Amino acid sequence: MKNRFTLVDVIAATTELKKLQGMRVNNVYDIDNKTYLIKLTRPDEKAVILFESGVRLHQTFHDWPKSQTPSSFSMKLRKHINQKRLTSIRVVGFDRIVELIFGTEDRENRLYVELYDRGNVILTDHEMTILNILRVRTDKDTSVRWAVREKYTFSEGSEENPRGFNPDDVIRRIQSIPDGKDEQLGRILSGFTKCGNPITKEILAKIGLKWEQKLNAKSDLAEISAKFEEIQKATEEIWDTVEHEPKGFISYTEIPSATSSTPIEIYSEFNPISMPLTSKLQKELRSFCESVDEFYSRIETQKQEQKAVNMEKQALKKLENVEKDQKERIEALQLTQEQREHMANRIILNQELVEKALLLIRSALANQFSWQTIEEMRKSAAANGDPVAKSIDSFKFENNEFFMKLGDPYDEEAELLKVPIDISMNASKNAQRHFVDKKSAAEKVKKTVASSEKAIKNAQEKAKSTLEQVKIVTEVKKSRKAMWFEKFRWFISSEGYIVVAGRDAQQNELLVKKYLRPNDIYMHADVRGASSVIIRNKSFEESMEIPPKTLTEAAQMAVCYSNAWEATVTASAWWVHPSQVTRTAPTGEYLPSGSFMIRGKKNFMPPSQLVMGLGILFRMDEESIERHVALEKEKRKEAENEPKLTENDPKPAEIAPEDVEFPDVQIQIGKEAEEVFLIDIGPKNGPKTQKNVPKTAEKSTKTYLEEKCQKEQVLAGPSAKTQKRKQRKEKMVKQKYKDQTDDDLELHKELLKPHGKLEEEKVEKQEKIQEKAPKIEHFETKKSQKEPEKAENPEEEEPEEEDKEASAEEQSVLSSLTAQPLDEDTLLFAVPVVAPYSALSTYKYRVKVTPGIGKRGKATKQAIELFTRQKTDRQAALIKSLLSDDSASRNLPTKIRISAPQLHAK
Repeated sequence: MKNRFTLVDVIAATTELKKLQGMRVNNVYDIDNKTYLIKLTRPDEKAVILFESGVRLHQTFHDWPKSQTPSSFSMKLRKHINQKRLTSIRVVGFDRIVELIFGTEDRENRLYVELYDRGNVILTDHEMTILNILRVRTDKDTSVRWAVREKYTFSEGSEENPRGFNPDDVIRRIQSIPDGKDEQLGRILSGFTKCGNPITKEILAKIGLKWEQKLNAKSDLAEISAKFEEIQKATEEIWDTVEHEPKGFISYTEIPSATSSTPIEIYSEFNPISMPLTSKLQKELRSFCESVDEFYSRIETQKQEQKAVNMEKQALKKLENVEKDQKERIEALQLTQEQREHMANRIILNQELVEKALLLIRSALANQFSWQTIEEMRKSAAANGDPVAKSIDSFKFENNEFFMKLGDPYDEEAELLKVPIDISMNASKNAQRHFVDKKSAAEKVKKTVASSEKAIKNAQEKAKSTLEQVKIVTEVKKSRKAMWFEKFRWFISSEGYIVVAGRDAQQNELLVKKYLRPNDIYMHADVRGASSVIIRNKSFEESMEIPPKTLTEAAQMAVCYSNAWEATVTASAWWVHPSQVTRTAPTGEYLPSGSFMIRGKKNFMPPSQLVMGLGILFRMDEESIERHVALEKEKRKEAENEPKLTENDPKPAEIAPEDVEFPDVQIQIGKEAEEVFLIDIGPKNGPKTQKNVPKTAEKSTKTYLEEKCQKEQVLAGPSAKTQKRKQRKEKMVKQKYKDQTDDDLELHKELLKPHGKLEEEKVEKQEKIQEKAPKIEHFETKKSQKEPEKAENPEEEEPEEEDKEASAEEQSVLSSLTAQPLDEDTLLFAVPVVAPYSALSTYKYRVKVTPGIGKRGKATKQAIELFTRQKTDRQAALIKSLLSDDSASRNLPTKIRISAPQLHAK
């Protein structure tokens, strides 16, 4: 398979890339330590150049996975070439070095991409001084060192022309081959045409010469010399095509698939010209860059397809081996049955001879002759013509038997048959013994036939299941596109919010920098090893807050992904608003990667349980999504159409306000109501003198907000279903605490609050809030001063529009996932989810995960075996496909124990 550019490929790609001259660099990204992307833009047009050191350079149309954090080389490229125009691109001389020039005059920067040997990428200024280099090296021949602040030098090679070659040079090259050695004609000519081996092979096939033709110093070169002119002409045509109108062709081979009638295409090489003589199968694309991009983007997919074909072959081979083994067993038993019958018949036909032999051997053994003496006596008697001694073939006294060669007295042409004779039995008993063995073999044949049918059927089912599984895995890998949050630890809360946590310091920093939006929530736990957790809000409205249940589940995630898990110690998490999270460290201090400063108050959550879960989500097609949306609408209508309470219905019992609030005390969040109110007050576009607002205005604002809240509560009255649930809950509370006095009840309520604050601390809290109030107002004043500037500059609102589009896309992705698939749904693939167990309450497939001593991989296999036990449907097949990689176990904590009903049942 072709794995790097030849000189022809470099020139063809550069010819096509010249159309991008004049475009401005928008950004630079790295795929890995050798592969980089340069994003170019101009009005109504975008393009991306991909280059891999020592391998390739071309325009790409594929969405390549970028590195999470840019490398130092990418940052250096961004610093020097961002927002500069690509003014020139060319091949340096006739070597595989491409020069890209960005900017003009003193602001000019040059990027050199070496596409030979190990390759290199060098960034220089307009004076050719190296600003950055991918690989520092020293030339062995000239001892020139290429490093930062050194001059970059190369040979233009202007006198060298790859288009033509001198036939005399070729002849001298052939005549210089050492004596006793042979070289291929194609390899010799490839060094002169400089078209690369594949194209040179095509040229030779076109003029009637063979690449494999062996040559040495004494070879007759008359035939080759006569075709030098044709070789030169064909080479000229190829160079004209490559330098002016290169095309894109991919050569491939086809591998038959066991599960599909359509063969699998395996790419072998890409070329800028058609190769009809050397490539049986090839496809043409619109440009050479497209053919290269398609070739490299499909390499991984083709490896998976080839692996699938090998697995299919192995499954079919196993089935074939089982069938062959069963067939051989039956044939062996049938042969044994026939042999035993023949042996018994021969003993009966030669009964007198067998009896004489038995008598002779028994006499010898009775006289205590040694086995060696008996053998010598037999040989001596046989030499004297004794028929009994002649019929005895050998002795096997350790098994108390000997072997006789018995013929058929009625058929002289019949072959002698070697028959074992038991010394302890007479001739009749020996014959009977062989008949019994024949009968036993016949019964074994019947049993083996029955069991072989079952074994073959099981093998066929297993092979069929394997083939289907391979097919599904291949389909999933083709259609599966990872969602952005899958590179992190993530789950979807019970209320449909995406919660994401970082795996390491780099991901923690990436989460806060790229994915934390103004209305989201940042959560963390003060435990070593804890991850940064963000809750993505569905809405961009400030009034839309994250529900308490989602906060509780996110807090549980933050604690479980910390050292508290292995230590089996419960801990509390806390949350803050994005405006409180900053990377700015205090004067004289340094913040390492993934660490942040938190300004202001932390809102602590109650201690979290160390209980996680592993569940399975399924991605549906559009038709199934519409079906689920319709079902959800029907459920909402049924809930709305439930009968409401009328005047004749019994009224709910009157309960004191403290009794109503008591059951819900445990889920209150640590944020104080007074503090929320203080943060939210003040007009958004207020004047600069907001500090001097009179107290009467503050009171009127507060009164207005209170009245508005009361009206909203009246309008949004509880439904009949809510009231019934409330009555039932109150009845249970009264029954549980019927023996308690009012004083006991109040004391328990205070003790069960999230922070465990008592009555004595309330006064101190109120004083602290009053002390903080002026600071909060000052913060709001600054905020109101900045808002008019935002209105004047509409460009600053663009990121918010992008965030809204991203949020809408997230919600569409979430709507395509289901935890409760229906039988009629068309499922595309399965997505493993590791989440707090309470968030998986509606999942069809789930197991509980707690701290233990088990390994993640083994526990995952155990869970998948439970999910797919005695199931052969599409759901089970998609779940089994998760075993092909580590996606199911990657997000699990270390040292775990899983539990579920019927987990260890067989």
